[in-house]
Amino acid sequence: MRRRLRIAIFAAALLTAPATLPAATYRVDDSGTQVSNNSVQMRWDSPLPGGASRSGVTGALNVALRLNVAAWRGRIGRIYMTLPASPSGPLSATWSSQGRLLPGSLRAGERTLVYSGLISDSALEDTLRLTLQADGQRLVRAEALNFSFEIDLDDL
Repeated sequence: MRRRLRIAIFAAALLTAPATLPAATYRVDDSGTQVSNNSVQMRWDSPLPGGASRSGVTGALNVALRLNVAAWRGRIGRIYMTLPASPSGPLSATWSSQGRLLPGSLRAGERTLVYSGLISDSALEDTLRLTLQADGQRLVRAEALNFSFEIDLDDL
């Protein structure tokens, strides 16, 4: 009798456990991506630079994004854009898309969702209009920005 009770309790515990398992995260190959201009011209946000309220600079570029997602075709996933922390201080990016990816914003050192759903093709493509904003007083030289992409998949 006790054995049956233990089995019943164990079975009930399994049935009430969360349906989702921990997600696995993988780096997405974005080597097919093309940037319209590798050197973004940053401009002062205010015609009178200086002072804490007027030190921002902004630049924009177009990105023909091509993510190789062939390894996850037929799976459901969430794709995130990432940007490592900037050595020159706070940096943010905002973008609009042509519809495949979500528009959004991202701060250096963070990641943000750009796609969620079924991976139905071998590649996920979109054109992004990317706007970068930084503190112009802390930007002293050209800086390489290393955006990357990650996919979270639920383990099967």
